[in-house]
Amino acid sequence: MNALRIGLFGRGRLGSAIEAEAGDALSWQVDLGESPSGPVDVVIDASVDEAVEEHLAWALETGTDLVIGATGWVMPDLETRVAGRIGVLVSSNFSLTVALMARLSTVLGRFAALDPARDPYVMEHHHRLKADAPSGTAKTLAAAVMAGCPRKTEWTLATPAPHQLSVGVLRAGAEFGTHTVGLDAPAEVLELTHKARSRAPFAQGALQAARWLHGRKGVFTMDDLATDLLDPMFALGGKP
Repeated sequence: MNALRIGLFGRGRLGSAIEAEAGDALSWQVDLGESPSGPVDVVIDASVDEAVEEHLAWALETGTDLVIGATGWVMPDLETRVAGRIGVLVSSNFSLTVALMARLSTVLGRFAALDPARDPYVMEHHHRLKADAPSGTAKTLAAAVMAGCPRKTEWTLATPAPHQLSVGVLRAGAEFGTHTVGLDAPAEVLELTHKARSRAPFAQGALQAARWLHGRKGVFTMDDLATDLLDPMFALGGKP
């Protein structure tokens, strides 16, 4: 079997981490304004939000599977554009551990739903240069909590109304990324925290996503990859 050929859009923090982990599997790495140098099996987009549409158009034109790690972009018609022509995987965070945390966050949300006095929340801390706030990962975790707690229908950075999930954001220092999902009850507090010590887990997960995606058609998320790898750990073989 031939080795998977991977291309990479982006030379930023995530792109540099992926380059360091990819080794000989990386066929090329280009930045904004540069053109890919040849065909690959899968390309990883670790660039910026405004470049995603152009990169998707390139992937569709060349028939190349695409893993999108850029955040802050919106494309409501993504599935229509892809239309099963290639495989596209979209994720705000490629850490498989964070994918597990999202599942556990839904469990925490279900537990919160049993008692209105149990108040769930999400907090995140990133380095001072991170542009989006809250992070894509925080939004993913908030959605996971709300999936389990129907009384929380939206998240907010402001003082929350009863139907809103409070999300806290800190931008300071050189923090790679810390996310906490918590549950505050009158007599006790439960917190689940993921702290990245480097960008290696995100780079390794992006490469794992590229290998998993190749040969599949349609639009996927990291949750679909996690279903294959994590669900066997749960007794009923399904999402927690």
